[in-house]
Amino acid sequence: MPDTQTWSALLGKWTEFAQASLALPETAEGQRWKDAVTPIITLQACAQALAEVDGLDADERAYGLDKAEILIRQNARSLHTIWQGEPLPAEVSELIDDARRARSAASGKGVEWRVASERLVAPHPGDAAGVLASLAFAGDLLLPTPGVPLFEGSPCAFLRGRLGELPTDEQAGVVEAFLGSCDGEPGEPAVIGAARQVYRQFDFARGGPVRDLVRLMDRDLPPGQPLLMPVIEGGEALPVALPIRGADKVDRLPVEFDPPVFDGEPEAAGDAG
Repeated sequence: MPDTQTWSALLGKWTEFAQASLALPETAEGQRWKDAVTPIITLQACAQALAEVDGLDADERAYGLDKAEILIRQNARSLHTIWQGEPLPAEVSELIDDARRARSAASGKGVEWRVASERLVAPHPGDAAGVLASLAFAGDLLLPTPGVPLFEGSPCAFLRGRLGELPTDEQAGVVEAFLGSCDGEPGEPAVIGAARQVYRQFDFARGGPVRDLVRLMDRDLPPGQPLLMPVIEGGEALPVALPIRGADKVDRLPVEFDPPVFDGEPEAAGDAG
C-alpha cells in the first residue's frame, strides 16, 4: 500500500517549491529554475513511486517500471536542455542520479546467499536449473562456477524475478536445496538491491590468485575471473561447463568488497518470499 503520509509530506514540499519559484528574479538563472520546477518534481515523484513497486502485481509492476524509465529519461533531458551550455547545478545532477538509482534498484532487487563456512565448492547446477524451469521461473539465477571454491563471506548465489520482484519461497527453496548439496555451508538468504559478481584476481609475479573482489555487476568490469555463472537469464537456462579437475586446489583467499558498503547492502537476513 502507498505510504500516504510520505506522499502528503512530499506534496506539501512540492507545493512550497512551486510557489517559491514564482518569487525568483527575472534573470536567466531565475528563469532556468522556474522552467525546472515540473521536471524536478516529476523526478522526485518517480523516485518515491519506484520505492513502492513491490506492492504491485506483475503487470502493474512492468508498466510502472517502463513508465518510470520514460519519465526519467524525458525529464533528465529537459533539465539538460534548460541548462544547455551551462553545467547542471550539483543538486539537479544528484536528483537525476537518485531517480536513475531508484529505477535500477526497483528492477535489480533479489535474494543473495553468502558463504558461511571457510570455503564452499558447488557441483554442476543443471538439476537446479531444470527444477526452476518446471516452476516457470522467468528471472535470473547466478551460482558458483562448478568445482571452483568460494571463501567465507563471498556471495555464492543470487536469485531475482523477471522484473526485480522477489522470488517465491518455492523458487528460493530450489536454490537452498542446491546450496545444501555443496561442499561447504551457505548463510541465510538476504534481500539485496542489486546483483554482485565475484572476481578472482591474479598476480602472476607472485604465482597465482591473490584475492576475490566483490563488485556490483553494473559497475565497470575489473580485472579477474568471474566466479558466479549466469545459470538462468530472463527465464532461459544457459549452458554451464562441467567442473575442471583440480579447480578446487586453491588456498584460502581474502574476500574484499568494492565498495565496502552500498545502497543495496542487506542489513539483516530476510525471507525470500
